[in-house]
Amino acid sequence: MFEFFPGDHVRSSSVNLALMAGGSLADLGRWLGPLRDAPEAGLDAWAAAWAGMAHQQEALAAADAAAGYLAAAGRRYLRASVYHAAGQRQIPPGPTKSESYAASLQAFGNALDCGTFPLVRIHVDSPDGTLPGYLIAPDASGPRPVVIVYGGLDLTKEMLYATVGDTFARRGITCLVIDTPGTGELIRLRGVPSRPDYEVPTAAIIDHLQTRHDVDARHVAVLGVSFGGYYAARSAAFEPRVSACVSWAGSWDCGALWRRRWDEGSAEEPTRWFLPWVTGTGTVQEALERLKLWTLADVWPRVRQPLLIVHGEDDREIPVADARRAFEAAGSADKRLRVFTREDGGAEHLQSDDPGPTLDLIADWLSSRLPALPGSPVPAFA
Repeated sequence: MFEFFPGDHVRSSSVNLALMAGGSLADLGRWLGPLRDAPEAGLDAWAAAWAGMAHQQEALAAADAAAGYLAAAGRRYLRASVYHAAGQRQIPPGPTKSESYAASLQAFGNALDCGTFPLVRIHVDSPDGTLPGYLIAPDASGPRPVVIVYGGLDLTKEMLYATVGDTFARRGITCLVIDTPGTGELIRLRGVPSRPDYEVPTAAIIDHLQTRHDVDARHVAVLGVSFGGYYAARSAAFEPRVSACVSWAGSWDCGALWRRRWDEGSAEEPTRWFLPWVTGTGTVQEALERLKLWTLADVWPRVRQPLLIVHGEDDREIPVADARRAFEAAGSADKRLRVFTREDGGAEHLQSDDPGPTLDLIADWLSSRLPALPGSPVPAFA
């Protein structure tokens, strides 16, 4: 796979994430290229490069908006939001991370103000406080089925929207991208860590959806991205109102996985601060102990809904063996495992080396399991 920083998987993963969410390789090359030749450059240089990249897009967007080119301005503001968000992922909690995240939210708000992204902002009451999210609705009358999209251990609703866009809406499915415990606004603005019993926020979200007239809450799917695959599987296992489940990277035992990675020394930075932050603990060892609760070994047999697991054979975040174990253990009668190989393209984590076909595959599979948009063809999907 192409690595922008050869041999540096951590920094390269942020580049790939930005590309998945609509970033420009030209921008990344211009602003991050100098860091490839300066391995001694630290987090200050890293943050400054991403901020400069984002601010350039914001300046161009403001000029476009002033000239009346609102669609162009909206696209640039959205790209700036992605750059701000991608840059802060490797930065530990503190002023720089907070400023970058605030800038990402501001740029995303500016994109919405341009009027070219028809999103509906919602607020869900939950035991963890309000969960903020966005509905991406189909261009159709009447309530439509819904897919809730969960990011992994460090994604935001804005990044999720930039990644999935209208992929589901074009198939007659409303999509909900939302910040939940351990992600987005909850952890960055309110200090709410992740939780192993993710059926709790899922239940709160479905409760909210059942009060709305613009969605069909009788048909709610869950899609988990990266370690969000744990959230999706756990939700399907313990929340009977979930109609279908997609794990975009199949999880098995998150605690055992992170313990192994730590002991092997393959994830020292930024794991040293990241795991305690996202789990609400004080040290890495405390975090690893708490992560023992994030296991699906006894949970997968409880998943009975239609299930799709998508994985890459060369995934360096979650081994493909975990996806195979998850598939074998799942209790679903209707289940499919799709492993992308090097020959297929998309062999890496989240198919970050070729994500587009995977996202369409997921959307086609869901549209064949949820009620179709009246008058639209239903994909034949085994």
